[in-house]
Amino acid sequence: MLSRIVGRSITRRRRRKLLGVAAVALGICATTAVATLSLDVGDKVARELRSFGANISVTPAADSLSISVGGVDYRPANSGAFLSEGSLIKLKKIFWRNNIMAFAPFLYAPAQVKGRSVIVIGSWFDHSMQVEPSETFETGLEKLHPAWKVQGEWPGENSAECLLGKDLAKALGAKPGESLAFSSAGNPASTLVLKVQGILETGGDEDSEVLAPLAQVQKFTGLEGKIRRVEVSALTKPEDAFGEADVTRMNSEAYDRWYCSPYVSSIAYQIQQAIPGSEAKPVYRVAATEGKIVKSVGLLMTLLAVAALVTAALAMASMMFAVVLERREEIGLFKSLGATDARVASIFLLEAFAVGLLGGVIGYGFGTYLARRLSFAVFGVPTGIHWVILPAVLTLALFIALAGSLIPIGKGLKISPAAVLRNE
Repeated sequence: MLSRIVGRSITRRRRRKLLGVAAVALGICATTAVATLSLDVGDKVARELRSFGANISVTPAADSLSISVGGVDYRPANSGAFLSEGSLIKLKKIFWRNNIMAFAPFLYAPAQVKGRSVIVIGSWFDHSMQVEPSETFETGLEKLHPAWKVQGEWPGENSAECLLGKDLAKALGAKPGESLAFSSAGNPASTLVLKVQGILETGGDEDSEVLAPLAQVQKFTGLEGKIRRVEVSALTKPEDAFGEADVTRMNSEAYDRWYCSPYVSSIAYQIQQAIPGSEAKPVYRVAATEGKIVKSVGLLMTLLAVAALVTAALAMASMMFAVVLERREEIGLFKSLGATDARVASIFLLEAFAVGLLGGVIGYGFGTYLARRLSFAVFGVPTGIHWVILPAVLTLALFIALAGSLIPIGKGLKISPAAVLRNE
């Protein structure tokens, strides 16, 4: 009997029911989109933020006091300590190896060109590294700094070519295609001839420097197989109070938890363990900026989802108020025939349950589609379908529908059968 009454009640007044379904669907659509993006696009957002540059710097632990400006070492090429270029493969052997997005080594050589003192920086541009027999890792400056602007082309990995900083190129009057002869500041007899392949613009110190293939600079300085510094771009989670704790004071359980979390500090610690004689330090300015952006975006998305859910609950309450007012005579008749408040309330709650369930299914479908479109528009890659979200959003949809119906149903149960039947 109850099922027949509820069934007929749902099929009547379809316009109001459809408005309730639409309200719940819109709220669930926004929530599903936010949840899908959070699960599937969190790493993509962090990867986009990696265009800011490296967030970990690796240098020799035994290095002497450096003379550096803007991260560039101005000491004579042969002074100080060095790292081994061959040890860099160990960056892809650490626990969080899959979080290492890119890295590039650097070797600095003070030189003279056209009577002007410059710094020639040796590095990888587009370097292929054999990590395992079946795994190759592509890295270098092109991957580490995708936001850099190059007028012309990037130099070949083993070529006698270079990138000239925009400001330096202007001062020298050099253009792409021109060859420049660099003489070593410590040994004028040592020369390096490089063809200007492109003009580099970064907005930083690189605009006044020369970037050349690492092998060429190593040969120029007589430091084959050696590097001065490594910049690493790692995918990390924002630092929190636990991530910033002193690792030397942690017990074994806390240490394991910290070690197995992708904090920038824990990844730097693992790099330092993997490369002998190295000191890895997080670039906290970059890491902190990324953390703030990720948290702000996450908070904004959460607030949007909450606002959509509150709006859906209010719309559901408004719809139920109208339904209760329209069915005052029906409620009075039920109660006059001996129906209890629980039985009357169950009729309306089952209607709300049906509206919430249908709205949840529709909202999940549209929310998944919206997340795919947004992800493709922003990142060029669509999101997947996360069925694990479906039970959660359906439960949320039912909660919204039932919660929005409680006050209207409570008001309806206070209706006096005698007053309604007398049309008062």
